[in-house]
Amino acid sequence: MRQQLSIEGAFLQGELDPPFHHLAFEMPEGATRLEVTYHFEKLDAEEAKRIEEELRKSVPYGAGGQNVVDVGIFDQRGHDELTGGFRGWSGGSRTGFYISHRDATPGYIRGPLAPGEWSVVLGCPTLRGERARYWVDIDIDVDPNAGASDVQLFAPVQVKSHARNGERRWYKGDFHSHTVHSDGYNSIDEYVVEAGRVGLDFLAITDHNTTSHFEEIAMRTDDLLLVPGEEVTTAWGHANVWGLGAWVDFRCTDDAGMQRVLDFVHERGGLFSPNHPKPGYPWEFGGVQGYRVAEAWQGPWRLGNEESRDFWERRLRNGERVTAVGGSDCHSIAPARIIHPWTLGNPCTWVNVQGELDEAGVLDAVRAGHAFVSEDPTGPFLEFTAECNGATYMMGDAIEAPQGSDVLFKLGYRGPVEKKLRLIRDGEPWQEVVAEKEEQTFEFEARLDEPGYVRTEAAGFRGRPERGEVVHALTNPIYLRPEQS
Repeated sequence: MRQQLSIEGAFLQGELDPPFHHLAFEMPEGATRLEVTYHFEKLDAEEAKRIEEELRKSVPYGAGGQNVVDVGIFDQRGHDELTGGFRGWSGGSRTGFYISHRDATPGYIRGPLAPGEWSVVLGCPTLRGERARYWVDIDIDVDPNAGASDVQLFAPVQVKSHARNGERRWYKGDFHSHTVHSDGYNSIDEYVVEAGRVGLDFLAITDHNTTSHFEEIAMRTDDLLLVPGEEVTTAWGHANVWGLGAWVDFRCTDDAGMQRVLDFVHERGGLFSPNHPKPGYPWEFGGVQGYRVAEAWQGPWRLGNEESRDFWERRLRNGERVTAVGGSDCHSIAPARIIHPWTLGNPCTWVNVQGELDEAGVLDAVRAGHAFVSEDPTGPFLEFTAECNGATYMMGDAIEAPQGSDVLFKLGYRGPVEKKLRLIRDGEPWQEVVAEKEEQTFEFEARLDEPGYVRTEAAGFRGRPERGEVVHALTNPIYLRPEQS
């Protein structure tokens, strides 16, 4: 037996706070399959083109002239902020979805269709014109004789740090990618093969606003370490979350809402990182405080990464300890449709892990700042350390020693010759050398006088020199914390 329901409504200008509509419906006893389809009112193509051209005068990237309505769903546990019964999200990348006991559309979580009040959630990140009407059709297959399902909801596991032993080693990875579980074009299978081909040791899958990929990752036994994550995606900024083992709410529209999300993540031991804070994809939650990671590099360097690096460095200059990471934000690779000319590992984040490679080790390395970013898995390789009063420090560490102590910085480089190697102190160039060999170590002497930080970059020309230098690699800082005598 099939039950059918239709709901219609509209998003209206001036009534988009918050920009979400929760459309309640009743899930009956004996439900075995839920199917939801929807469509919404769009502007005339010429009008949408005119609006987009006008917007691009001030917003060069990411400004669309058409209405956008996204879709997701919550089950009988409710749709309360942060703790609701989330069962899936596909944004605007699909026109419908299904959920059954044993299967679901990617982006949605399979499992029991428990009776009670469910709700389809519609979001309107972009409304052009006065209104956008929508129509939602809900079909439910019901078998009164089906009995209770023996399938349980998948429960992700929160990553726990633990004492680590053994040698330290550098591992290569990518902290930002998307699959068919959101708006990516490839399966996790295809990404695993590609990550192996380019030489990655780990890959974070960070699909938009969903955790449906967590179960697939948990079932895999690849040599490649897969790190489950979520990109919390809003109209005012995106942020990656790793290590939480839970869905993270994305229905926040202001600083206070995003601060609650950040606090929720940190209270449960996860990591939170604002993503690609550059023109077209800005981070507009300027009042949010306390994040410990920032995506300072995504995709090829010329695609807005000076702005992303500067966003991170402003945090450092403010005295915050924020770890820079990089991620490709990859959405497609062959054999799928290619939508950008780069692949996984562009850029590549190197993390220094003690002992075996596992998710906790990778995230602990990020927490400590024991990481650097290069343009791809071949490098360049940078190892930045310091010696002071008999102790050795690596990037991410803080030198806490008496004021006036001598510090010896060491920069190990492996990469092409003739690249410029720069030491940046408190946001300003401090030292610069040129690599004359493919593998060199440089030393720089300093005094521990004022609080601050020192980080390094490798830069040079590539492709079209007339367009200026690009950064090939950058490290996290060594922090300076002189003790007053």
